[in-house]
Amino acid sequence: MDDDIRFMWDTPVPMRDGVKLSADIYLPAAEVGYPVILLRTPYDNIAPRFVEIAQYFSGEGYVVVIQDVRGRFDSEGHFEPRVNEGKDGYDTIEWIAGQPWSNGKIGMMGVSYGGTVQWLAARERPPHLVTVVSTATGGMRWMHDENYMNGKFPVFQFRWLNMTGGRTMQHYPFEPLSSHQPGVASPYNFNKIIRTRPLKDVDKAVGRTNTYWRTWLEHNTYDEYWQQMSFEDYFDKVDIPTLHITGWFDNCQWGELYMYNQMVARSPARGKQWLLIGPWDHAGTSNPQAQLGDLTFTQEAVPDLKSIHLRWFDHWLKDEDNGHDADSKVKIFTMGKNVWREEESWPMPNMKNLKFYLHSGGRANTFEGDGTLDTAMPRNEPSDHYVYDPEDPVPSVLDPESPLPPTDVNVLTMDYRYAQHREDTVVYSSAPLKEELEVTGTAFITLYAASDCVDTDWIVLLCIALPDGKSIPISSAVMRASYRAGAARIDSPQPSPISPGEVYRYTIEFLATSMVFRRGQRLSLVVTSSLYPAYDLNPNTGAPIGEDVPSRLANQTIYHNAKYPSHILLPVATKT
Repeated sequence: MDDDIRFMWDTPVPMRDGVKLSADIYLPAAEVGYPVILLRTPYDNIAPRFVEIAQYFSGEGYVVVIQDVRGRFDSEGHFEPRVNEGKDGYDTIEWIAGQPWSNGKIGMMGVSYGGTVQWLAARERPPHLVTVVSTATGGMRWMHDENYMNGKFPVFQFRWLNMTGGRTMQHYPFEPLSSHQPGVASPYNFNKIIRTRPLKDVDKAVGRTNTYWRTWLEHNTYDEYWQQMSFEDYFDKVDIPTLHITGWFDNCQWGELYMYNQMVARSPARGKQWLLIGPWDHAGTSNPQAQLGDLTFTQEAVPDLKSIHLRWFDHWLKDEDNGHDADSKVKIFTMGKNVWREEESWPMPNMKNLKFYLHSGGRANTFEGDGTLDTAMPRNEPSDHYVYDPEDPVPSVLDPESPLPPTDVNVLTMDYRYAQHREDTVVYSSAPLKEELEVTGTAFITLYAASDCVDTDWIVLLCIALPDGKSIPISSAVMRASYRAGAARIDSPQPSPISPGEVYRYTIEFLATSMVFRRGQRLSLVVTSSLYPAYDLNPNTGAPIGEDVPSRLANQTIYHNAKYPSHILLPVATKT
């Protein structure tokens, strides 16, 4: 570590209610006022990744403050996810502004929860917060984000809530210790834990009652609990230049793009929003790699993110004329061609929507079935049928005891044929493409479907089918049938059951992507009703989320005919 850096360890920062939060402070050598970069984290402010960040930016002329959030590690108080981060962030920023080593210009950075705390602080409009770099921020687009996605609850939330369920880091029950500590056996039987029924009792199986696991399961609509943390009514009040960073496989992409799009549409700082999207999963947004599962990119996919942050802060906190103002507002990585491209807006203006319709002779089950995908409207075609059994779900990972987190979207970037051989998947594939097809933007599936139950789930994966037979998901769309009308706003209808046997139209949003499908490759859609343990299992009974016993079989029907033309709407590049 740089010998010229000065330190202030475990510095108590007073909050308005008397609680003191602990901050480690890294200062350049000279005893003068500097611009300050603030990171707030529940993951221990002395963790190596934070020390590395602090060392780097302190060496570049910034004071770096890394704070344990309330109730975590050295900070006093009780940790309640998100609830106190707005006021605590405000109080910390204004405390920093009054210190002799601060010149009053403060920026924030952080990933995931470290992004959430930035927005909740910005919502309080602290006078000395100048800018933020928001990376992979989830939990901001309520009911359409990492907490709930169209009524589907991601089981991985228990991993996080359990990990942060004490003052220090707790075991990951969904990740064997041996993946981090070779030779050390996990204290948990992973397969037994994830099969705990009802789902709400997973915490008991681990041996620690988790209040917020149960709270989140109980609050399954956009009610007062989530509204207290919402940004919805603040976009027109927050004037903050922002660099937004996410990835095509980032499970928090919905939240980050929501913040970008709404800031562009409604904020006084609408002209000061920049967007960077790479071919990364959630972890890759802070540690990008040149390969993700079966997808291989180039070294161009591995930018120097520290330098990108430094250039941003130099411009906004040091007023350096470093050419930043001339940068395009949007920079994205297009997979398939493996190139970065610069645009002035998102969604990209030079795209058109192209419909690919589902077809079959009534036997689209498995990747060896007769399901096809093309641009021709269906006529009179038989429907496809499958049985969804909650006790035998379609797996989201090939090996459920893999060290890969089972609910990060990156686990889908493998050869997914291991699931497509199952009779409870129906697969629709195009003919080999005769010319390149670029898909960049957000796709939507319109699915006409029926079930013989009062509630069920629909899962759709958009895959790239390669000539060697591999089928690699590049995006996903999920919906609980009872949430078909939405439940993301105060005035939204509440979840409602479906009528058994009735055909419903479901329109479901995919993760955004940018992929060039090459000649000889095929587009493929996989439709099913489970993806476990990525998402919770629907018992098909209409029971509340988390109450998944008893369950029953669901007989599912997918329609694709002139009356019910199921299709995917793809944003494709226009020819110039």
